[in-house]
Amino acid sequence: MHIDDTIVAIATASGEGAIGIVRLSGKDAVQIADRVFQAANRVKLGKADSHTVHHGFIHDEKGQQVDEVLATVFRSPRSYTGEDLVEIGAHGGMKILKNILSLFLRTGARQADPGEFTRRAFLNGRMDLAQAEAVLDLIRAKTDQSVTAAMSQLKGELSKRIQELKERLMLLYAHMEAYLDFPEDHLDVYSNEEFENRFKQVTENLRTLIHSYAKGEIVREGALVVIVGRPNVGKSSLMNALLERDRAIVSDIPGTTRDVLEESIEIGGFWIRLVDMAGLGRESDHPLDREAALRAEKYLEEGDLFLWMVDATANSFEEDLKIKKRLLEKPVISVANKTDLIPKTKWGELRQKTGENDFCFISATAREGLGRLEGQIEAYCLQQDKGTESILITRARHKQALEHSLEALLRSHAAFLQKESLEFVTVDLKAALDALKELVGEIYSEDLLDLIFQEFCVGK
Repeated sequence: MHIDDTIVAIATASGEGAIGIVRLSGKDAVQIADRVFQAANRVKLGKADSHTVHHGFIHDEKGQQVDEVLATVFRSPRSYTGEDLVEIGAHGGMKILKNILSLFLRTGARQADPGEFTRRAFLNGRMDLAQAEAVLDLIRAKTDQSVTAAMSQLKGELSKRIQELKERLMLLYAHMEAYLDFPEDHLDVYSNEEFENRFKQVTENLRTLIHSYAKGEIVREGALVVIVGRPNVGKSSLMNALLERDRAIVSDIPGTTRDVLEESIEIGGFWIRLVDMAGLGRESDHPLDREAALRAEKYLEEGDLFLWMVDATANSFEEDLKIKKRLLEKPVISVANKTDLIPKTKWGELRQKTGENDFCFISATAREGLGRLEGQIEAYCLQQDKGTESILITRARHKQALEHSLEALLRSHAAFLQKESLEFVTVDLKAALDALKELVGEIYSEDLLDLIFQEFCVGK
Protein backbone atom coordinates (compact mmCIF):
# COMPACT_ATOMS: atom_id res chain seq x y z
CA MET A 1 0.00 0.00 0.00
CA HIS A 2 1.24 3.50 -0.89
CA ILE A 3 0.94 6.17 1.78
CA ASP A 4 2.39 9.07 -0.23
CA ASP A 5 -0.95 10.11 -1.73
CA THR A 6 -3.96 11.86 -0.20
CA ILE A 7 -7.03 9.90 0.87
CA VAL A 8 -10.59 10.93 1.65
CA ALA A 9 -13.65 9.30 3.20
CA ILE A 10 -16.84 10.06 5.07
CA ALA A 11 -15.85 9.56 8.71
CA THR A 12 -19.30 9.54 10.32
CA ALA A 13 -21.79 6.70 10.34
CA SER A 14 -24.16 6.18 7.45
CA GLY A 15 -27.58 7.79 7.86
CA GLU A 16 -28.96 11.22 8.67
CA GLY A 17 -27.59 13.35 11.48
CA ALA A 18 -27.09 16.94 12.52
CA ILE A 19 -23.42 16.89 11.51
CA GLY A 20 -21.32 14.73 9.20
CA ILE A 21 -17.54 14.62 8.77
CA VAL A 22 -15.54 14.21 5.57
CA ARG A 23 -11.87 13.53 6.33
CA LEU A 24 -8.81 14.18 4.13
CA SER A 25 -5.31 12.98 4.98
CA GLY A 26 -2.02 13.16 3.09
CA LYS A 27 0.66 15.52 1.87
CA ASP A 28 -1.81 17.40 -0.37
CA ALA A 29 -4.79 17.39 2.01
CA VAL A 30 -4.71 21.13 2.71
CA GLN A 31 -4.15 22.09 -0.93
CA ILE A 32 -7.01 19.84 -2.12
CA ALA A 33 -9.32 21.28 0.53
CA ASP A 34 -8.39 24.81 -0.54
CA ARG A 35 -9.56 24.06 -4.07
CA VAL A 36 -13.17 23.64 -2.95
CA PHE A 37 -13.34 25.45 0.41
CA GLN A 38 -13.74 29.23 0.67
CA ALA A 39 -13.38 30.66 4.17
CA ALA A 40 -15.80 33.39 5.19
CA ASN A 41 -12.80 35.62 5.94
CA ARG A 42 -11.19 34.69 2.60
CA VAL A 43 -8.06 33.28 4.30
CA LYS A 44 -6.68 30.15 2.63
CA LEU A 45 -6.31 26.95 4.69
CA GLY A 46 -2.74 26.73 3.41
CA LYS A 47 -1.91 29.68 5.67
CA ALA A 48 -3.80 28.31 8.67
CA ASP A 49 -2.12 27.08 11.82
CA SER A 50 -2.59 23.53 13.06
CA HIS A 51 -5.61 22.72 15.20
CA THR A 52 -7.67 25.65 13.95
CA VAL A 53 -11.30 25.74 12.82
CA HIS A 54 -12.51 27.85 9.91
CA HIS A 55 -16.05 28.76 8.90
CA GLY A 56 -16.82 28.84 5.21
CA PHE A 57 -18.43 27.20 2.20
CA ILE A 58 -17.79 24.28 -0.15
CA HIS A 59 -18.19 25.14 -3.86
CA ASP A 60 -18.14 22.78 -6.82
CA GLU A 61 -16.27 23.31 -10.12
CA LYS A 62 -19.06 25.56 -11.42
CA GLY A 63 -18.93 27.78 -8.37
CA GLN A 64 -22.20 26.44 -6.98
CA GLN A 65 -22.40 26.33 -3.19
CA VAL A 66 -22.57 22.73 -1.96
CA ASP A 67 -22.79 23.38 1.80
CA GLU A 68 -21.90 25.71 4.64
CA VAL A 69 -19.20 23.97 6.68
CA LEU A 70 -16.48 24.15 9.30
CA ALA A 71 -12.99 23.12 8.16
CA THR A 72 -10.54 21.94 10.83
CA VAL A 73 -6.84 21.83 9.96
CA PHE A 74 -4.33 19.49 11.61
CA ARG A 75 -0.70 19.83 10.55
CA SER A 76 1.79 16.98 10.35
CA PRO A 77 2.96 15.39 12.58
CA ARG A 78 0.38 16.54 15.17
CA SER A 79 -2.61 14.85 13.60
CA TYR A 80 -4.38 11.52 13.97
CA THR A 81 -2.53 10.05 10.99
CA GLY A 82 0.73 11.94 11.45
CA GLU A 83 0.08 13.63 8.08
CA ASP A 84 -1.59 16.89 7.12
CA LEU A 85 -5.26 16.30 7.81
CA VAL A 86 -8.42 18.31 7.15
CA GLU A 87 -11.87 17.51 8.50
CA ILE A 88 -14.92 19.10 6.90
CA GLY A 89 -17.84 19.38 9.30
CA ALA A 90 -20.91 19.56 7.11
CA HIS A 91 -24.64 19.09 7.55
CA GLY A 92 -25.30 15.41 8.20
CA GLY A 93 -27.42 14.39 5.21
CA MET A 94 -25.86 11.55 3.22
CA LYS A 95 -26.50 13.29 -0.10
CA ILE A 96 -24.55 16.36 1.00
CA LEU A 97 -21.68 14.28 2.39
CA LYS A 98 -21.49 12.16 -0.77
CA ASN A 99 -21.45 15.31 -2.91
CA ILE A 100 -18.52 16.69 -0.90
CA LEU A 101 -16.74 13.33 -1.08
CA SER A 102 -17.18 13.17 -4.87
CA LEU A 103 -15.88 16.71 -5.19
CA PHE A 104 -12.67 15.83 -3.32
CA LEU A 105 -12.23 12.69 -5.43
CA ARG A 106 -12.47 14.82 -8.58
CA THR A 107 -9.91 17.31 -7.27
CA GLY A 108 -7.07 14.92 -6.48
CA ALA A 109 -7.86 12.71 -3.50
CA ARG A 110 -8.27 8.93 -3.49
CA GLN A 111 -11.05 7.01 -1.75
CA ALA A 112 -9.61 5.62 1.48
CA ASP A 113 -9.53 1.87 2.06
CA PRO A 114 -11.11 0.41 5.22
CA GLY A 115 -9.06 1.46 8.23
CA GLU A 116 -6.53 3.34 6.13
CA PHE A 117 -6.49 6.44 8.35
CA THR A 118 -5.58 4.32 11.39
CA ARG A 119 -3.18 2.24 9.30
CA ARG A 120 -1.35 5.42 8.35
CA ALA A 121 -1.31 6.45 12.01
CA PHE A 122 0.45 3.16 12.77
CA LEU A 123 2.88 3.38 9.85
CA ASN A 124 3.71 6.97 10.76
CA GLY A 125 4.45 6.06 14.36
CA ARG A 126 1.44 7.75 15.95
CA MET A 127 0.44 4.50 17.65
CA ASP A 128 1.58 0.90 17.78
CA LEU A 129 -0.39 -2.02 16.39
CA ALA A 130 -2.06 -2.94 19.69
CA GLN A 131 -3.27 0.65 20.07
CA ALA A 132 -4.53 0.67 16.47
CA GLU A 133 -6.61 -2.43 17.16
CA ALA A 134 -8.00 -0.73 20.26
CA VAL A 135 -9.48 2.00 18.05
CA LEU A 136 -11.82 -0.55 16.48
CA ASP A 137 -12.55 -2.14 19.85
CA LEU A 138 -13.56 1.25 21.23
CA ILE A 139 -15.88 1.92 18.29
CA ARG A 140 -17.53 -1.49 18.71
CA ALA A 141 -17.68 -1.45 22.52
CA LYS A 142 -21.15 -2.24 23.86
CA THR A 143 -20.67 -2.05 27.62
CA ASP A 144 -18.85 0.15 30.12
CA GLN A 145 -16.37 -2.66 30.74
CA SER A 146 -15.55 -3.05 27.05
CA VAL A 147 -15.10 0.74 26.76
CA THR A 148 -12.73 0.71 29.75
CA ALA A 149 -10.69 -2.19 28.33
CA ALA A 150 -10.44 -0.55 24.90
CA MET A 151 -9.46 2.83 26.36
CA SER A 152 -6.79 1.18 28.49
CA GLN A 153 -5.27 -0.43 25.43
CA LEU A 154 -5.61 2.74 23.33
CA LYS A 155 -3.78 4.77 26.01
CA GLY A 156 -0.92 2.29 25.69
CA GLU A 157 -1.17 0.42 28.98
CA LEU A 158 -0.80 -2.98 27.30
CA SER A 159 2.02 -1.61 25.14
CA LYS A 160 3.85 -0.36 28.24
CA ARG A 161 3.60 -3.79 29.84
CA ILE A 162 4.93 -5.44 26.68
CA GLN A 163 7.75 -2.89 26.56
CA GLU A 164 8.73 -3.79 30.13
CA LEU A 165 8.87 -7.48 29.22
CA LYS A 166 10.86 -6.73 26.08
CA GLU A 167 13.41 -4.73 28.06
CA ARG A 168 13.89 -7.58 30.52
CA LEU A 169 14.36 -10.06 27.70
CA MET A 170 16.69 -7.68 25.85
CA LEU A 171 18.87 -7.33 28.94
CA LEU A 172 18.99 -11.09 29.37
CA TYR A 173 19.74 -11.57 25.68
CA ALA A 174 22.49 -8.93 25.67
CA HIS A 175 24.22 -10.51 28.67
CA MET A 176 24.05 -13.95 27.06
CA GLU A 177 25.53 -12.55 23.84
CA ALA A 178 28.32 -10.91 25.84
CA TYR A 179 29.19 -14.26 27.43
CA LEU A 180 29.38 -15.81 23.94
CA ASP A 181 32.35 -13.54 23.25
CA PHE A 182 34.16 -15.01 26.25
CA PRO A 183 33.75 -18.82 26.14
CA GLU A 184 35.98 -19.29 29.20
CA ASP A 185 33.32 -17.53 31.31
CA HIS A 186 30.43 -19.84 30.34
CA LEU A 187 30.44 -21.58 33.70
CA ASP A 188 29.83 -18.26 35.44
CA VAL A 189 26.67 -17.53 33.50
CA TYR A 190 25.05 -20.85 34.40
CA SER A 191 25.56 -20.17 38.10
CA ASN A 192 24.23 -16.62 37.90
CA GLU A 193 21.10 -16.47 40.08
CA GLU A 194 20.11 -13.12 38.61
CA PHE A 195 19.66 -14.72 35.17
CA GLU A 196 17.59 -17.52 36.66
CA ASN A 197 15.34 -15.00 38.44
CA ARG A 198 14.83 -13.02 35.24
CA PHE A 199 13.74 -16.14 33.39
CA LYS A 200 11.21 -16.89 36.13
CA GLN A 201 9.88 -13.33 36.40
CA VAL A 202 9.21 -12.91 32.69
CA THR A 203 7.69 -16.40 32.50
CA GLU A 204 5.27 -15.57 35.31
CA ASN A 205 4.35 -12.22 33.77
CA LEU A 206 3.61 -13.83 30.41
CA ARG A 207 1.42 -16.47 32.04
CA THR A 208 -0.52 -13.83 33.95
CA LEU A 209 -1.23 -11.87 30.78
CA ILE A 210 -2.29 -15.01 28.92
CA HIS A 211 -4.59 -15.96 31.80
CA SER A 212 -6.35 -12.58 31.55
CA TYR A 213 -7.65 -13.51 28.08
CA ALA A 214 -10.46 -15.60 29.60
CA LYS A 215 -12.08 -12.46 30.98
CA GLY A 216 -10.77 -10.16 28.24
CA GLU A 217 -12.48 -12.15 25.50
CA ILE A 218 -15.77 -11.97 27.38
CA VAL A 219 -15.38 -8.21 27.88
CA ARG A 220 -14.67 -7.63 24.18
CA GLU A 221 -16.71 -10.30 22.39
CA GLY A 222 -19.35 -11.15 24.98
CA ALA A 223 -19.94 -14.43 26.81
CA LEU A 224 -21.65 -17.12 24.74
CA VAL A 225 -24.40 -18.38 27.08
CA VAL A 226 -26.29 -21.38 25.67
CA ILE A 227 -29.67 -22.56 26.97
CA VAL A 228 -29.83 -26.37 26.72
CA GLY A 229 -32.46 -28.91 27.64
CA ARG A 230 -34.92 -31.38 26.21
CA PRO A 231 -37.89 -30.13 24.15
CA ASN A 232 -40.62 -28.09 25.85
CA VAL A 233 -38.84 -27.29 29.12
CA GLY A 234 -39.21 -23.54 28.44
CA LYS A 235 -35.93 -22.55 26.80
CA SER A 236 -37.56 -20.11 24.41
CA SER A 237 -39.69 -18.65 27.22
CA LEU A 238 -36.51 -18.04 29.21
CA MET A 239 -34.85 -16.31 26.29
CA ASN A 240 -37.87 -14.05 25.83
CA ALA A 241 -37.96 -13.32 29.57
CA LEU A 242 -34.27 -12.34 29.70
CA LEU A 243 -34.61 -10.21 26.57
CA GLU A 244 -37.86 -8.72 27.90
CA ARG A 245 -39.46 -9.16 24.48
CA ASP A 246 -40.89 -12.00 22.40
CA ARG A 247 -37.95 -13.06 20.23
CA ALA A 248 -38.62 -16.80 20.08
CA ILE A 249 -41.91 -18.46 19.19
CA VAL A 250 -43.36 -20.24 22.22
CA SER A 251 -45.93 -23.05 22.19
CA ASP A 252 -46.80 -26.24 24.08
CA ILE A 253 -45.84 -28.31 21.03
CA PRO A 254 -42.44 -30.00 21.56
CA GLY A 255 -39.89 -29.08 18.91
CA THR A 256 -41.31 -25.63 18.14
CA THR A 257 -37.76 -24.23 18.03
CA ARG A 258 -35.79 -25.72 15.15
CA ASP A 259 -33.26 -23.09 14.25
CA VAL A 260 -30.64 -21.63 16.58
CA LEU A 261 -31.54 -18.15 17.82
CA GLU A 262 -28.83 -15.83 19.08
CA GLU A 263 -29.47 -12.44 20.69
CA SER A 264 -27.34 -10.09 22.78
CA ILE A 265 -28.11 -8.45 26.11
CA GLU A 266 -26.15 -6.71 28.85
CA ILE A 267 -26.05 -8.35 32.28
CA GLY A 268 -24.03 -6.81 35.11
CA GLY A 269 -21.93 -4.76 32.71
CA PHE A 270 -21.06 -7.78 30.55
CA TRP A 271 -22.19 -8.33 26.97
CA ILE A 272 -24.01 -11.67 26.81
CA ARG A 273 -24.63 -13.56 23.58
CA LEU A 274 -27.67 -15.62 24.53
CA VAL A 275 -28.46 -18.74 22.48
CA ASP A 276 -31.72 -20.68 22.29
CA MET A 277 -31.61 -23.84 20.23
CA ALA A 278 -33.70 -26.90 19.46
CA GLY A 279 -34.30 -29.30 22.32
CA LEU A 280 -31.66 -32.01 22.67
CA GLY A 281 -32.51 -35.69 22.73
CA ARG A 282 -35.23 -35.39 20.10
CA GLU A 283 -34.66 -37.76 17.17
CA SER A 284 -36.05 -36.88 13.76
CA ASP A 285 -35.36 -37.72 10.12
CA HIS A 286 -36.56 -34.33 8.94
CA PRO A 287 -33.72 -32.49 7.15
CA LEU A 288 -34.42 -29.28 9.07
CA ASP A 289 -34.13 -31.13 12.37
CA ARG A 290 -30.86 -32.72 11.27
CA GLU A 291 -29.47 -29.30 10.35
CA ALA A 292 -30.62 -27.91 13.71
CA ALA A 293 -28.85 -30.78 15.47
CA LEU A 294 -25.59 -29.99 13.64
CA ARG A 295 -25.82 -26.35 14.66
CA ALA A 296 -26.56 -27.35 18.24
CA GLU A 297 -23.37 -29.44 18.32
CA LYS A 298 -21.38 -26.39 17.23
CA TYR A 299 -22.72 -24.34 20.14
CA LEU A 300 -22.12 -27.21 22.56
CA GLU A 301 -18.45 -27.01 21.58
CA GLU A 302 -18.09 -23.22 21.56
CA GLY A 303 -20.30 -22.15 24.48
CA ASP A 304 -18.71 -20.32 27.42
CA LEU A 305 -21.54 -21.02 29.88
CA PHE A 306 -24.53 -23.37 29.71
CA LEU A 307 -27.94 -22.99 31.30
CA TRP A 308 -29.06 -26.62 31.78
CA MET A 309 -32.82 -26.33 31.99
CA VAL A 310 -35.36 -28.81 33.32
CA ASP A 311 -39.14 -28.77 33.71
CA ALA A 312 -39.81 -28.73 37.45
CA THR A 313 -43.24 -30.33 36.88
CA ALA A 314 -41.82 -33.43 35.13
CA ASN A 315 -42.02 -36.88 36.71
CA SER A 316 -38.87 -38.28 35.12
CA PHE A 317 -35.51 -36.63 34.46
CA GLU A 318 -33.70 -39.45 32.70
CA GLU A 319 -33.39 -37.54 29.40
CA ASP A 320 -32.41 -34.34 31.22
CA LEU A 321 -29.56 -36.11 33.01
CA LYS A 322 -28.30 -37.56 29.73
CA ILE A 323 -28.07 -34.03 28.39
CA LYS A 324 -26.22 -32.84 31.49
CA LYS A 325 -23.62 -35.61 31.02
CA ARG A 326 -22.73 -34.01 27.71
CA LEU A 327 -21.78 -30.86 29.62
CA LEU A 328 -19.17 -32.45 31.85
CA GLU A 329 -16.18 -30.18 32.52
CA LYS A 330 -18.13 -27.20 31.14
CA PRO A 331 -19.43 -24.27 33.22
CA VAL A 332 -23.10 -25.01 33.95
CA ILE A 333 -25.92 -23.24 35.80
CA SER A 334 -28.76 -25.61 36.62
CA VAL A 335 -32.15 -24.01 36.02
CA ALA A 336 -35.51 -25.46 37.14
CA ASN A 337 -38.35 -23.82 35.21
CA LYS A 338 -42.13 -23.71 35.75
CA THR A 339 -41.72 -23.58 39.53
CA ASP A 340 -44.87 -21.46 39.74
CA LEU A 341 -46.81 -24.64 38.90
CA ILE A 342 -45.58 -26.67 41.89
CA PRO A 343 -45.42 -25.92 45.63
CA LYS A 344 -42.02 -25.11 47.12
CA THR A 345 -42.27 -28.28 49.19
CA LYS A 346 -41.68 -30.19 45.94
CA TRP A 347 -38.36 -28.49 45.27
CA GLY A 348 -36.50 -30.87 47.54
CA GLU A 349 -37.98 -33.82 45.64
CA LEU A 350 -36.65 -32.31 42.40
CA ARG A 351 -33.17 -32.07 43.89
CA GLN A 352 -33.38 -35.68 45.01
CA LYS A 353 -34.51 -36.99 41.61
CA THR A 354 -31.81 -35.12 39.68
CA GLY A 355 -28.99 -35.25 42.22
CA GLU A 356 -28.59 -31.50 41.70
CA ASN A 357 -28.54 -29.44 44.89
CA ASP A 358 -27.87 -26.01 43.42
CA PHE A 359 -30.82 -25.29 41.17
CA CYS A 360 -31.80 -21.78 40.23
CA PHE A 361 -35.60 -21.97 40.52
CA ILE A 362 -37.46 -19.76 38.07
CA SER A 363 -40.69 -19.28 36.20
CA ALA A 364 -39.89 -17.88 32.77
CA THR A 365 -43.52 -17.04 31.95
CA ALA A 366 -44.17 -15.39 35.33
CA ARG A 367 -40.76 -13.63 35.29
CA GLU A 368 -39.90 -15.05 38.71
CA GLY A 369 -36.35 -15.84 39.86
CA LEU A 370 -34.71 -14.12 36.90
CA GLY A 371 -32.72 -11.74 39.09
CA ARG A 372 -30.91 -14.60 40.78
CA LEU A 373 -30.19 -16.26 37.44
CA GLU A 374 -28.76 -13.03 36.03
CA GLY A 375 -26.65 -12.72 39.18
CA GLN A 376 -25.18 -16.18 38.60
CA ILE A 377 -24.39 -15.34 34.98
CA GLU A 378 -22.65 -12.15 36.10
CA ALA A 379 -20.72 -14.06 38.75
CA TYR A 380 -19.44 -16.47 36.09
CA CYS A 381 -18.17 -13.57 33.98
CA LEU A 382 -16.46 -11.95 36.97
CA GLN A 383 -14.69 -15.10 38.11
CA GLN A 384 -12.96 -15.64 34.75
CA ASP A 385 -10.13 -13.39 35.91
CA LYS A 386 -8.98 -14.52 39.34
CA GLY A 387 -5.49 -13.09 39.01
CA THR A 388 -4.12 -9.68 39.92
CA GLU A 389 -3.39 -8.52 36.37
CA SER A 390 -5.14 -5.20 35.78
CA ILE A 391 -4.51 -5.29 32.02
CA LEU A 392 -6.74 -7.56 29.98
CA ILE A 393 -5.74 -9.39 26.81
CA THR A 394 -8.84 -9.07 24.64
CA ARG A 395 -7.70 -10.30 21.21
CA ALA A 396 -6.79 -13.80 20.08
CA ARG A 397 -3.84 -12.40 18.11
CA HIS A 398 -2.34 -10.93 21.28
CA LYS A 399 -2.86 -14.16 23.21
CA GLN A 400 -1.23 -16.17 20.43
CA ALA A 401 1.80 -13.85 20.35
CA LEU A 402 2.18 -14.14 24.13
CA GLU A 403 1.89 -17.92 23.95
CA HIS A 404 4.58 -18.07 21.25
CA SER A 405 6.81 -15.88 23.40
CA LEU A 406 6.22 -18.07 26.45
CA GLU A 407 6.91 -21.30 24.55
CA ALA A 408 10.19 -19.93 23.20
CA LEU A 409 11.18 -18.60 26.63
CA LEU A 410 10.51 -21.97 28.26
CA ARG A 411 12.70 -23.68 25.65
CA SER A 412 15.45 -21.13 26.28
CA HIS A 413 15.16 -21.56 30.05
CA ALA A 414 15.31 -25.36 29.74
CA ALA A 415 18.47 -25.12 27.63
CA PHE A 416 19.95 -22.74 30.21
CA LEU A 417 19.17 -25.11 33.11
CA GLN A 418 20.70 -28.02 31.20
CA LYS A 419 23.82 -25.90 30.59
CA GLU A 420 23.60 -26.30 26.87
CA SER A 421 25.63 -24.05 24.59
CA LEU A 422 24.55 -20.42 24.87
CA GLU A 423 23.88 -20.39 21.12
CA PHE A 424 20.85 -22.61 21.79
CA VAL A 425 19.77 -20.46 24.72
CA THR A 426 19.92 -17.19 22.79
CA VAL A 427 18.15 -18.52 19.66
CA ASP A 428 14.93 -19.18 21.60
CA LEU A 429 15.42 -16.06 23.70
CA LYS A 430 15.39 -14.00 20.51
CA ALA A 431 12.28 -15.87 19.31
CA ALA A 432 10.53 -14.93 22.57
CA LEU A 433 11.52 -11.32 22.04
CA ASP A 434 10.37 -11.28 18.40
CA ALA A 435 6.92 -12.62 19.36
CA LEU A 436 6.44 -9.62 21.66
CA LYS A 437 7.60 -7.28 18.91
CA GLU A 438 4.98 -8.78 16.60
CA LEU A 439 2.27 -8.06 19.18
CA VAL A 440 2.93 -4.31 19.13
CA GLY A 441 3.84 -4.18 15.44
CA GLU A 442 7.60 -3.67 15.57
CA ILE A 443 7.67 -6.72 13.30
CA TYR A 444 4.80 -7.05 10.86
CA SER A 445 3.81 -8.15 7.36
CA GLU A 446 1.52 -6.40 4.91
CA ASP A 447 -0.76 -9.45 5.04
CA LEU A 448 -1.16 -9.00 8.80
CA LEU A 449 -1.99 -5.32 8.40
CA ASP A 450 -4.52 -6.14 5.67
CA LEU A 451 -6.17 -8.67 7.97
CA ILE A 452 -6.39 -6.24 10.88
CA PHE A 453 -7.52 -3.11 9.09
CA GLN A 454 -10.06 -4.71 6.77
CA GLU A 455 -12.34 -4.92 9.85
CA PHE A 456 -12.42 -1.12 10.13
CA CYS A 457 -14.92 1.20 8.54
CA VAL A 458 -13.69 3.26 5.60
CA GLY A 459 -13.60 6.58 7.49
CA LYS A 460 -11.44 5.31 10.34
